[in-house]
Amino acid sequence: MKKYVLASSALFFLAACANHAPAKDGAMALPGFMNKTQTIERQRPVLPVTHLIRWNEGDRLLHGLELDYISGMSRRDYLFEEPNQELFNPMVRQALDKSGLAARTDPEARYALQIEFTDLDSAAFGRHFAGKTSATYRIVDRRTNGVVYQNTIRSNFVAEYPGLNEDDASFAYDVSAPGVIGAARAFGAFSIYEGGLVEVWNNNSKLQNFFGGDSIAEVSQGDWNNTYQAYAWVTGVSALAGPSLVVLGQLNPANYVSLQLSSRPESEGKADAARFGNLSTVGEGSRNARKRAQQLNTHILAQSLTFFLLDLAESEQVPLTMLVACKDAQQDAAALIEAVRSRSRIVTDDCRQYLTPDKNRGVGITAYK
Repeated sequence: MKKYVLASSALFFLAACANHAPAKDGAMALPGFMNKTQTIERQRPVLPVTHLIRWNEGDRLLHGLELDYISGMSRRDYLFEEPNQELFNPMVRQALDKSGLAARTDPEARYALQIEFTDLDSAAFGRHFAGKTSATYRIVDRRTNGVVYQNTIRSNFVAEYPGLNEDDASFAYDVSAPGVIGAARAFGAFSIYEGGLVEVWNNNSKLQNFFGGDSIAEVSQGDWNNTYQAYAWVTGVSALAGPSLVVLGQLNPANYVSLQLSSRPESEGKADAARFGNLSTVGEGSRNARKRAQQLNTHILAQSLTFFLLDLAESEQVPLTMLVACKDAQQDAAALIEAVRSRSRIVTDDCRQYLTPDKNRGVGITAYK
């Protein structure tokens, strides 16, 4: 009896979540469901890039850095997903290259970047995975062994577990489910045969004489009852199976423990609903714990690098490069003038993408009353 009550409750709440606003709001307030704020955030796009961190001609460290070493971090992760050098090392090299800091040749690398992690905490169990880092970034002049730059950079992020939402309701009540479609097709074929073909044949003597045949025995009421009952059972079970699969999915241990059950090359993965990019402190992760842990690790390390580059640019008095849309240059004239006065650099996006004329005629309406 308890199983039926549980299944019926899941059926009710998922149905309510799908199409009734007050019930949907009530469901979103329940434990295990995605709340209203999270539901809105997952729909919002990432905010556009407004500035770039870039060293240019005349800047002291331009094309002068080479990664020296990374300490306080394992070479790779083992049983659980953890921040590691297989993930972080390529991220560092890419950041140095994009910012113009990376040396192009060995003789050009006058400065060495040293990174020492003193705190590296990343969750591997539970629903919401939280992580934080603390690392000392140091730049050393290779000729004099003098320290050019040194500071402790911290980062933090929470990769949230996505609760039950309308995607689950859509999955639970998917009308394309094989059981529902199979039952509908079988019942439809039976109805057409008995209610159409047999009736036409038995009530048309000319048709019987032309093809040569006798009347066909009609299906009894008992056969009709059995057919109705079979159809009702199959569709009923299919309707309950969807919500049951959603509930079982929530009980999957792989959603809460980031075990490495299979080998794979290290890869980056970004969390969703992180509107401020690397500077965000919270975002929606994957339901799979292993992927959610990868998203957490990628984000806290990317955030650490971003904070380091921002701090280094400020200490070296390297202004940020302002990015404006090519078509907005005139509208943003005041902002551009102010950027020039503050000695900021300005770049635009690809102006060629605005040369193609917009051929949309507009949204049509009928104004007659």
